[in-house]
Formats: sequence, C-alpha cells, structure tokens
Amino acid sequence: MYCTIMVIRCYFVAAALDDKLYVTGGLGLTDKSPNSWDIYNKGTGSWYAHKNPMLTPKIVKFVALDNELVTIHKAAWNRMYFAGIYNLVNQTWRGTANEIALCWSGPMVVMDDGTLYMLDQSLGTKLMMWLKDTKEWVMLRKIYIMGRGLSTVTIDVDMAARVDGFLHRWVR
Repeated sequence: MYCTIMVIRCYFVAAALDDKLYVTGGLGLTDKSPNSWDIYNKGTGSWYAHKNPMLTPKIVKFVALDNELVTIHKAAWNRMYFAGIYNLVNQTWRGTANEIALCWSGPMVVMDDGTLYMLDQSLGTKLMMWLKDTKEWVMLRKIYIMGRGLSTVTIDVDMAARVDGFLHRWVR
C-alpha cells in the first residue's frame, strides 16, 4: 500500500515523532511548499496537509526532541539562525533559546536515549552533542574526512594518535 504526499517538493526537511513523519520546506511546484507541512500517519497509512503556523517559513533543520518538534530557521532579514519549538498537543509555537541553532551546518540525529548529536561541518567536521541542562553544544571530537569521488576515509584523530605508527607523514 502506498499513498501520495500532499505537496510535491524537493530539498525538504523531515522529522519523525509518535509514528508520524513531518515534512516541510524545500522547493515545490507551487508557493505552498515552504508554507505547509505534510504529515504521514503510520497508523492510518495516509498523508494530510497542515498549514505552517509559524510566520517564518525558512526551516533549515527539523528534529524531534523531547516529544516536541524543534525547528531551526534562517531569517531572511539578517541571515542569522534562530530556533522554535512546536508543541504537538496544543499545536502552538514558542520561541526558545537560540543556542540550539548555533550548530546548524550538518546532519543531526536523536539517539534512543534522547541525546541530540550533530556532525558540524562549518570549519572541518566535528561531532557535537547538545546538553539539554546547560543549553549548549559541546564538541566530542574532531573528525577528518579524506576522499575522492565515492571513496572516503574517515579518521578519528583522537584514536589514531594513540595507535603506534598510525600517523605518519606522506611524501610524494
């Protein structure tokens, strides 16, 4: 069984929460794409559209955290990033401390224990972790990625520094 998404779009962001997939943003065939959400309900096997209740539609990150949808937006007026939280129960938005929006350049994932991680790709690649209590991102380690085309090698420099003979100078 399959069903069609309500708004055709590409370059969208998505988050999953409570057996529902939330899709928003991106580019589409109409101007409704950035101003709507398409929600897939696993229980009913169907999609339904939801008007984006937030005035700023430019969502660049979308993550389910603590039973709420956290959105990171890029403001058109100053190109800065800010965060919002959508409460599913009462269908309302509220602002939040923008510290979570400071790490916006890279993929995010929430693990089973509820911890939010991100590969920050702003200046090199760093594995970052969000600390809910202090509302800050902390760097866990720096990761160096080298490669060409589809061949990529990822090196954990902290671990490599402890392995005898691993780090050496390449000479051509």
